[in-house]
Amino acid sequence: MHILFILKDFKAGGGIERVQQRLSEQFLKDGQRVSFFVMNGDKPDTEGVQHLDGVHGNGIVGLLKSIVQLRRHIRREGVTHLIAAKEQANLCTWFATLGRSCKVIYSRHAALDCTEQKTGPSSLRLLYALYLCGSGKVVTVSTTLRQSLVDLLPWGRQRIRYCPNAVVTEQLLQASQAPLFDGLPRDYWLSLGRLVEPKGFHLLLDAYALASRSKALPDLVIAGDGPLLDALTTQARQLGIAQRVHFTGFLSNPYPLLRHARLFILSSVQEGMPTVLIEALALGTPVLACDCETGPRELLDNGRLGQLVHVNDVPALARGMLQSLTSPGGVAPNAKMLSDAIHPYTSQYAAQAYYQVWNQ
Repeated sequence: MHILFILKDFKAGGGIERVQQRLSEQFLKDGQRVSFFVMNGDKPDTEGVQHLDGVHGNGIVGLLKSIVQLRRHIRREGVTHLIAAKEQANLCTWFATLGRSCKVIYSRHAALDCTEQKTGPSSLRLLYALYLCGSGKVVTVSTTLRQSLVDLLPWGRQRIRYCPNAVVTEQLLQASQAPLFDGLPRDYWLSLGRLVEPKGFHLLLDAYALASRSKALPDLVIAGDGPLLDALTTQARQLGIAQRVHFTGFLSNPYPLLRHARLFILSSVQEGMPTVLIEALALGTPVLACDCETGPRELLDNGRLGQLVHVNDVPALARGMLQSLTSPGGVAPNAKMLSDAIHPYTSQYAAQAYYQVWNQ
């Protein structure tokens, strides 16, 4: 079995990139041959995998070059199984595998109405109908997201499947044991992710400022980088909380920070399945999450494993923050509940789910 992962680009610290790497590492442990094809030529740093050269180009010309290049790689390298992620990679893979006997999975990691994408629900319906015209399967990373896609394409129900993300690994647990770096408060709340609008960091700052009027709060640490860093820094200053909010920028290993946090806060307005929320549970960190359409409610078992508050609702998020101070036990599930909750997100379980999709 030669498994090939196809991505448009490879951003260090990206959620999809992390879960694809962890899945690839498990496939390697299982004795499979594993390769990556990144359309724009990025090179993942996953040890033991082969990197098949991508092309450097954008737009239609770049897509056509990538299709030709990928088709050559599939033939020359004897690729038997493929996993594509994000729509440009999915589309490239569909064209590149026409007439081939490969087993293909087209994966969907984001909500169907994700504001960061340029493709609306109507166009997505056409794209996923295209992917299902053939022997390929579509995989979503949450059961709610699967149902959303089934609602768009009810005739494809049997070939739209759910596979959990590969998140919990020994490497994650080991990385969390590294020492904390200097310069941060000893008692803090944490939010972590790419600084883009769907992650709702602007709502987080507003809620933190609102809650701080009622009670003294732990400092807030925001780990991650992105295009909104300057705007968020300015917002914190205008709200009068700049001294209590710490922006770390990108961290190659944020897991010690996550493990020691008093509370992890997910303020997203849109998610597919938030990887960092799974990581927080795996490290035993209490969580507070906005109840966006897909992901958090499913993962947190309707609030049994952590607080859920209304999405895109600053007062509700502020109340959740204050509640975590007065009833911390309400956001700290016992060890058995946590173990059962995170088991499907272990790399071994996730890999088996993908094998089953290919084999059915």
